[in-house]
Amino acid sequence: MNKGRRFHLENPWVFIFTNVVVWVVVVSTIQIVLFDGELTGAVIEGTTGGFVCGIAMFYLRKDDWF
Repeated sequence: MNKGRRFHLENPWVFIFTNVVVWVVVVSTIQIVLFDGELTGAVIEGTTGGFVCGIAMFYLRKDDWF
């Protein structure tokens, strides 16, 4: 039987993608609502922050820091 694919945050690609999406949403919302900034810069900042934070958190979690 085929096993259904499940959403596991143990997969590094899923974890990093989820982290990037959350960062983009949060940074874009803060930038638009509070600072009336442009969306392109907010998406770039959110993507960069989410990617870096996702890599760091996955590495630290892998080495039992959390």
